[in-house]
Amino acid sequence: MKMKERVFFEEFESLYYFHGSTQNWTMQDFHFHHQYEILLFLSDGATLEVGSRFYCVNAGDLFLLNNKEYHRTSGAAGKTHNRYVLMFEPELLQHMSGAFEYDFTMFFENRSGNFVHKLHLTENNLAKVEKLLGKIEKNINTGKEDRTKVKLKLSILELIVAINEMYEFFMKEQEGQESHNETAVGSETQEKTMIEFKDPVLYRERIEQIKKYISTHVEEKMELDDIAKKFYISRYYLSHYFKKETGFTLVQYITNQKVVAAKALLKKGYSVTEVATRLSYNSDSHFISVFKKSNGITPKQYAKEKNDNNK
Repeated sequence: MKMKERVFFEEFESLYYFHGSTQNWTMQDFHFHHQYEILLFLSDGATLEVGSRFYCVNAGDLFLLNNKEYHRTSGAAGKTHNRYVLMFEPELLQHMSGAFEYDFTMFFENRSGNFVHKLHLTENNLAKVEKLLGKIEKNINTGKEDRTKVKLKLSILELIVAINEMYEFFMKEQEGQESHNETAVGSETQEKTMIEFKDPVLYRERIEQIKKYISTHVEEKMELDDIAKKFYISRYYLSHYFKKETGFTLVQYITNQKVVAAKALLKKGYSVTEVATRLSYNSDSHFISVFKKSNGITPKQYAKEKNDNNK
């Protein structure tokens, strides 16, 4: 996260519910709150950042956020964004887990490092979740009688169980597919496995995260294996999906970003040696070779041309 971005705590009611549309909806800063949060988007074009993760949002995308994750959402300017938002105190699920002998918090707490917040819902699953949210909305609007409060809590628990089942199915499918892929032998079998991989959403989101990571760490030395390990994705899938999503290999993309950064530094008057060192090249000659291959001229010639044009 860049230093100019800040994280602030935002106070909400113990139970918060929103269903509707807004325009020009952008959070400038990250925030967090005491409540767990469920987000269901009914339109395309928004983005959601959770810590260092960046998600492009499509209609039908559902997100689970716990009370320790800082996040922010943004909607494309001039576009109407329709969504559901449900926030509630963690104690509701924690207390009920013991009573029902069921872990309602399983996808809010104790997550693995490669947990994906987004679950894309279509057709029956989307209709089911909307129906359950509608039941919650009805109970919220009915009144504050004790009987209504009980119905409201039960309707939230019913929603959580349904979402947990959908997440479990999605994760088991992913684990089974990745386990199958690890046993594949030979490039022909790997290519067949790649074609049969039904849900590349997980990898598409990782690619967006990786692009953002490269942009913010452009001065560092970055290798394919290191990035694959950092983002919990195999070297093979990273290479395949990165090229598929961006049109560049990972090495090409890193090189392009470093060259863009180098041009900016050269325009500011940095020497070739200073730029090479700052962008973690092995040597001046390596930097010069990469820059010339990309631009057709040496860094020194580029800097001279820019200086001459500014006179």
